Amino acid sequence: MSWAIYAMRGPGGVRRLEDIPDGYQPPSLGTAEAVVDQVRELAPDVDASKRSWLQLKNADYDVEMSIGKGVEVRDITFYIDGPRSIPLVMQISSKLGVTPYDTESGNFLTEESRPPVPPPLTPDEIKANKPKWWKFGR
Repeated sequence: MSWAIYAMRGPGGVRRLEDIPDGYQPPSLGTAEAVVDQVRELAPDVDASKRSWLQLKNADYDVEMSIGKGVEVRDITFYIDGPRSIPLVMQISSKLGVTPYDTESGNFLTEESRPPVPPPLTPDEIKANKPKWWKFGR
């Protein structure tokens, strides 16, 4: 399951996504190339073969970043696999001067943040996902 973290330079003092004024346009973080260069300083193994979609994977983290297709980057969405990737997201956010927000809770991301817990399956979902007995290969 992927966990989405949205990051931007927001208006001062905003601690929740819902507190960002409607129509707010975040300032530029720089060109896509400049953002990739800054990310590369922290994660030299970044795959930037697609400038709008960066992949950062190793034993310590699994992060994908969407920086948009424009020349100027104004916001970032991180897709992470769980808490082990939070330290890198926090480092990149600090380097770029952005505030990362957990899109599930709306709160800003911290080292103590945890991914959302999926809701329990309904009886219909359990029935639909239950393997058939003949597929167990007796």
